[in-house]
Amino acid sequence: MALPQIQQPLFDYTLPISKIDITYRPFLVGEEKILLIGKESDAKAQMNAMKQILSNVIVTPEDINVDDLTTVDVEMLFIRLRAASVQNVVELKYRDNEDQKTYDFTVDLDTLEPEVDEDRLTEIDLDGNVGISLKDPTIGLLTKLGLSLEEGSDLTSDDIMKLIAGCIVSVWDSEQVYDDFSQKDAEEFLQSLDVKRFGKVQEFFERAPKLTYTLNYENSNGNKRTITLNGLSDFF
Repeated sequence: MALPQIQQPLFDYTLPISKIDITYRPFLVGEEKILLIGKESDAKAQMNAMKQILSNVIVTPEDINVDDLTTVDVEMLFIRLRAASVQNVVELKYRDNEDQKTYDFTVDLDTLEPEVDEDRLTEIDLDGNVGISLKDPTIGLLTKLGLSLEEGSDLTSDDIMKLIAGCIVSVWDSEQVYDDFSQKDAEEFLQSLDVKRFGKVQEFFERAPKLTYTLNYENSNGNKRTITLNGLSDFF
């Protein structure tokens, strides 16, 4: 005799960057196992596991391409997914490097929102003659480059150059718009920029939306301390 099928609840969420309305279900035990195995593997396996889970749990829109989602949208969706699948409260422990004591914290995942710079522009005038249009990195781009959401400061200069090149939508000058080019073409263009112009491009990524949360406490010495959580891995 076949066992009964358990009906899963559905949740709605609007992705903060792309503004896509998502309906999703909690992840199942088998899917959590996929995620844990991926976490113990290399960056490519981690990203593939995350994409597989998202493809499974997103109910609508049915034609969504997970590869096209920005990294912050993916992080926030996983935060919501964890809250729906396990619980919304996460307990964290941190050792204070001044008094060497361990302090306990709780974070309500339902209260988390990404930090977004509303004045950030996607079209950048490099010198009055040449401009560039940029987009935020997607999970598909990270997978293509073999990077992870948790890489952070471990990125090499080559990784950074490839990542930025993959985010170029178009380049324009006084004569035309260039929007048909290869990854190699984009990297060579970036390499041709002087430090001042490249700094304008870097600023776009420095002001990118990010998932961050601040923990404030007072240690046993009476000193006020702050811990800043950044990115998905800091919350689990």
